Amino acid sequence: MSQTSTLSSSSVTMREYPWVIAVSGLMILITVNGLTTSSLSVFDEVIQQEFGLSRGLLKSRETVTYAVSAAFILLSGVLIDRFGVKKLLLTGLGFMTLALAGYGYARNLTHLYLLHVLLGLAYVSAGSVSVVILVSAWFREKRGLALGVTLAGTSLGSAVFPPLLTYLIRTEGWRSAFHWLAVIPVVLAVYTALVVRDSPGTVGARITDATEHPIQEGMEYSVALKTRLFWIISFCGFLSFLGIVGLVSNLFLHFRSTGFLPAEAAWVLTLYFSMALLGKFTVSSLSDYVCIYRMFSLCFAGLAAGALGVAWLSGGPAVAAVGVAAFSWGGVFTLYTILIVRTFGLKAAGKINGTIHLFENIGSLLGPVLVGLLSDVGGSYRTALLLVAVVFSVALILSFFFERWKPANSAG
Repeated sequence: MSQTSTLSSSSVTMREYPWVIAVSGLMILITVNGLTTSSLSVFDEVIQQEFGLSRGLLKSRETVTYAVSAAFILLSGVLIDRFGVKKLLLTGLGFMTLALAGYGYARNLTHLYLLHVLLGLAYVSAGSVSVVILVSAWFREKRGLALGVTLAGTSLGSAVFPPLLTYLIRTEGWRSAFHWLAVIPVVLAVYTALVVRDSPGTVGARITDATEHPIQEGMEYSVALKTRLFWIISFCGFLSFLGIVGLVSNLFLHFRSTGFLPAEAAWVLTLYFSMALLGKFTVSSLSDYVCIYRMFSLCFAGLAAGALGVAWLSGGPAVAAVGVAAFSWGGVFTLYTILIVRTFGLKAAGKINGTIHLFENIGSLLGPVLVGLLSDVGGSYRTALLLVAVVFSVALILSFFFERWKPANSAG
């Protein structure tokens, strides 16, 4: 039976199916983002103690993740444009299964580096670039809302997993916790293979809110590279990801160093990703109706203020500052995605998004180790977090040029 007849004969109609895709993307990002990046910081203390690592060396394993992602992000974009998103998603989930299963057997720093190579490949194959292209292909008029629902997964996983991981570490031990986690991407891969389709064209259908498939529309890659907005988005992405990944990956250890218990520090991470989730959904819902350029600047201002508060405040006020930074980052993250799709379209989305994400990944790989090293040198996280606030302030200034430099034919 063909894919067209399979879908048409099911209880899910083609009018509903785009939302099935959006929810599928949500589940993928909950798993991939939640278990390849920030949630794993819950394991930092036990791994640091068992392996006898400094903070800088401990956080360097995350640099490996982002370095691999940066090295392969352009290739993944080419592969998406050539073979479709679904195959990349399945490949990424496979890499993730191997990494999580193997983590429980790690015995030294070299093993950790090899496992984070696999996590980097999972992140670049089944992360937000692939999922954004997948969901955007199924929506037009409600694309902002759909992307907001899906991108909520980048925060929801990191909000849900820290308390669960803390519980598993306490009751099962950290190695067994990883073995349990490895089951999740296996189940998700089976679901993706059975349910997910690349675009309406793969099932002989049209999306419900447009007469043509948006996957065919947009700028050529060579044209996008000639626009000033492409490069300012790329550099601003580098700065913002350097700051936010550096902040979040060290957040658990920062609050532990100020007297928070492990469970309390884990809940700070949960608060962060819950507020980021709220920011993503709120800002994405508004993006279809208000000027996204002014929203960008407002969110960057919130990031700078939040980072400054985390650096200088303590106790409850510091936790509140985490909430401000998190909500603002949720808005920035979603607005990047919406701006890129509106400006450049989907015709060469793999290569365009891949290039921009290359800059973001370079920032991501530098952030954790830079903040960790500065904390080692200074004896606390204050200087490092003040630097993060400065980085966000520079991004705020750059955001004022987004609207001025948009291409004439941009829908932004």
